[in-house]
Amino acid sequence: MVNQTDSVDHALVAASTWLIEHGFQLNNREWASLIWLGILAVCLLPWAQVRHGLGTVIRSAMSPKLLIVWVSFIMWIALIVIIAQWQRLWDPRLTKDTVVWAATAGVVSLAGFTDAHKQRFFSRAVWKTAGIAAFMEYLVSLSAFPLLVEILLQPLILVFATAPILVKAPEEQQKWQGWSSRFFLIMAVALLGNTALSLSSGWDSIDWRSLGLRSAWPVGLGLWVLLLVFVWSLVSSYEQAFLRLEWARPDPQGRWKAKSGLVLGLGPNLEWIHHAAKGGTYHIAKAQSVRTAWQASREFKHERLAEKKAEQAYQENLIRFADNPGLDEHGRPVDKREFRETRNALDWLSTCQMGWFRHEPIGYKHDLLDRFGDDFTRQGLPVPSGIVMKVADDGTKCYAWRRTVGGHHFAIGANGDPPNQWRYDGQNPPTGFPGIAPEWGKSPFDDDASPNWHE
Repeated sequence: MVNQTDSVDHALVAASTWLIEHGFQLNNREWASLIWLGILAVCLLPWAQVRHGLGTVIRSAMSPKLLIVWVSFIMWIALIVIIAQWQRLWDPRLTKDTVVWAATAGVVSLAGFTDAHKQRFFSRAVWKTAGIAAFMEYLVSLSAFPLLVEILLQPLILVFATAPILVKAPEEQQKWQGWSSRFFLIMAVALLGNTALSLSSGWDSIDWRSLGLRSAWPVGLGLWVLLLVFVWSLVSSYEQAFLRLEWARPDPQGRWKAKSGLVLGLGPNLEWIHHAAKGGTYHIAKAQSVRTAWQASREFKHERLAEKKAEQAYQENLIRFADNPGLDEHGRPVDKREFRETRNALDWLSTCQMGWFRHEPIGYKHDLLDRFGDDFTRQGLPVPSGIVMKVADDGTKCYAWRRTVGGHHFAIGANGDPPNQWRYDGQNPPTGFPGIAPEWGKSPFDDDASPNWHE
């Protein structure tokens, strides 16, 4: 019995020594995080819905495809550790930092591979990883406050970080953004001051090599993982693009030629591959040779490039002609601010009216805007949206209109059972229902009544 007790004691001492040597000493900030996680677990896990939701998330994360991603991520992190050891840039005390970084910032970074096709994604990610903000984040994490202070601060940080995002009303959002900015400014000053005091009190005993490695290591890890993000984004984008080719070419014979031509034509350009995944590759899919598919891929890229240039010119003209009351050569307003957003919002509202028409009570719904919460932020409009909706008492007719920031009016409506849709735009809002007020024209989709709906 004594020998068993001694063995357990030796094992505990050995484990404790190993943990200390590999940096697994928690500071007050980390203890506070663990305490809050424990509190949340105790409060939430007894609820069956929470357990079910958590199980669903875990099962989704452990799907075969994602499991391959996680395994590659672990191997990728292990590889940089091996390289660091080989170059004598590794310190065993970095083990905890590596594990914590991989489980938090690393996972978040890797999950961003679905957005890697967006413009300047990698330049922003590099700056975020290696910029001044990253260095300041490291500095403020060097020294923690007393445990009680850390426990009280963490929920406050969560509130001020999320409230400006969750609040949708512009006035409330602006207030929270102001409060949040002031709070985090005070926090930054306090954290830097606490770090400075901590460093100055033990200046002579600072291990500068270890300090340098600890400051550079998260940056190196972040840049290293961005390479993996690019690889998985490339794989994912081509997988989606290949699926699009397969839909357009049901016969599997010769598909490899279309896929090979697509890869040769688009290369590793994530933006073009993402466009190919959305469609427009019919001619590539029907190509009978690799060369023909390659040529079709090049043409596809040139078409997308022309669209991109047209979009850039459109965005530039929004700024150039802002508040300009003039008309172009076709007699249309040159100030097109909010044209696209307003059309999209009204189209969505009309689609929903048609979808709800058959629900009791049958007819167009008077309270549809209230059901939406007047929220058209996905279409690019502010809250409140400024949309005005009119519905006949018997629910057989309706229309909605909105004034853009430049003073132009768009409207959409119906004067019968779906499918039925009328469109209008002009300098003034419509004066009545479609088919009755003359500005709607003589029939649905009358181009003379809605010249700015088809740009």
